[in-house]
Amino acid sequence: MTPNVQTAKDVIEQTKAFHKRLGSFYKELSDKVEKERVKLLLDYMSRHHDHLVAIMDEYEDSLSEHILNTWFMYVHKECDLSPFFSAELGPEMTTQEVMKVAIDLDKCLLETYEAMIQNDIPDDVSEAFQGLLDMEKRENIRLAKSALRLETL
Repeated sequence: MTPNVQTAKDVIEQTKAFHKRLGSFYKELSDKVEKERVKLLLDYMSRHHDHLVAIMDEYEDSLSEHILNTWFMYVHKECDLSPFFSAELGPEMTTQEVMKVAIDLDKCLLETYEAMIQNDIPDDVSEAFQGLLDMEKRENIRLAKSALRLETL
């Protein structure tokens, strides 16, 4: 693994782009699936990721320039985006298969934030990434609860 040198703002922007891509991905998949319950879940997940982008915009606006412009180096494996290209993602997929993809992709974001926090970085920058980590965890719980409600419809 090669070290990555970037600013806190770079990481936030990449994460927002990741959420935007997931939102579009789930919307496109929703247009292809046939099962109503799966379609509802995918539509919800698309809106969920659009909402996360808006939350991250607000969070980024609340951070100081000092935090956003802090440079640091970390070593982290690339996110596994293979679920995007999996042959199993198609019109016949189940809600469980959708949730497995969502969990795998969200795990990548959590690992990224945790890697940031493990670095020797100023406390205020560490706190900013801890805030993002906590937000992602809360949103994952909300998503799981909503998915479970859909599953029991």
